[in-house]
Amino acid sequence: MSSFTNPAWLPFSVSEAASAGDATSQELESGEAWNHLLDALKRVGEVVLSDAVPHEPADMASGFRHLLVLLGVGIDELLRRGLDRVPAIKPSGMDAAYKWGMECPDCIYVGSALKGDQSYRLSGTRGSARYVGLQVMSGMASTFNALIDDFALGPDGELEITISREAQEGNWIPLDEHATMLVVRHFFYDWEHEVPATLSIEPLSQRTLLAEPTPVDPRTALARQVIALGDFVEDNLRFFMDLAHPEIPNTFLPPFDGTAMGAAAENRPVIGSWKLAPHEALVIEVTPPEGVYWSFSLGNTWWETIDYGNRQSSLNGHQTVVDDDGKVRVVVAHQDPGVANWLDTAGHSEGAIILRCVRTDTAPTPTTRVVAFDRLTEELPATTLRVSSAQRAEVLDVRRRAVSRRFRR
Repeated sequence: MSSFTNPAWLPFSVSEAASAGDATSQELESGEAWNHLLDALKRVGEVVLSDAVPHEPADMASGFRHLLVLLGVGIDELLRRGLDRVPAIKPSGMDAAYKWGMECPDCIYVGSALKGDQSYRLSGTRGSARYVGLQVMSGMASTFNALIDDFALGPDGELEITISREAQEGNWIPLDEHATMLVVRHFFYDWEHEVPATLSIEPLSQRTLLAEPTPVDPRTALARQVIALGDFVEDNLRFFMDLAHPEIPNTFLPPFDGTAMGAAAENRPVIGSWKLAPHEALVIEVTPPEGVYWSFSLGNTWWETIDYGNRQSSLNGHQTVVDDDGKVRVVVAHQDPGVANWLDTAGHSEGAIILRCVRTDTAPTPTTRVVAFDRLTEELPATTLRVSSAQRAEVLDVRRRAVSRRFRR
């Protein structure tokens, strides 16, 4: 029997379990597999209700909602096993509703399944997204990273790239023999005007289909996947709750290397945490890095980005306002402080915050201070850009429309 190439906290493990798990048809027929899933769901529900996590209304509601998200993501992987045998660039299962692992609010994640013994042609047009990254994955291992701008493009952004084991003239992506996936990330700076790349992929060999999943008794396959589904929900929840975060709230750690988790090599996240009482605000200061892309995104305690379509819970290098001294000052607060660089907690009491630095010259660690909300005016420069309620409403309207366009469901 083959071994798992994906850890249990990744949704791909649910699909993979059909041919890599240890259960047999007996576990399905006896109800053991189903009870394993129900027991896992009971345990994660107890985590949401435990004293180890905050119990404010928004925190608890989002906790149970997040369990449903993880369950939905895992079920999707289970049901789609064997359906993606024709290579095609498709959206991932992650969008404005299905969020986990502090996904980037500026991003569309798309990709295609690959097989290491085949060759492919990736073609299309670049679009205008600030950053378009290409990554080849072999299970959890990243074997290739590049920006689409690293390749020769036509005058209107046309591109054609060969993906193969053997080196090719012109645009070429090396393909590892164990390759499983091409991941394409689009990071948008100007949400209103930038558009994603238009890409398609086709095999160059005679075998146009990816390998059919290893034949397994359907009862055995489903038993393994149902067990893996319970493991995924539980392991994913615990993995991100235990992930590196500052022991002292309202601080940041040095840049984090996430390549072992499948992150792009050029992405250097600076991870922090926040925890605020109703009358407090967090002032974050940083000299913005020079480079392709950087952003702040705010998350809840479950490592789920806070609603970024209806709330200003993220700001990128295009959206933020730089003060006269060259620094960016961001205010995290429960209520609108009337400044342009506000990150809205949406009623949550604590959570994660990430400064993403992608292809930048530095990945700075911001300084922070907690202040009384009603003393913010004294804590910020006199020239801090203020916004009216009407201006804020206009910004939020732009965000809603942009996210609606970005994700079609």
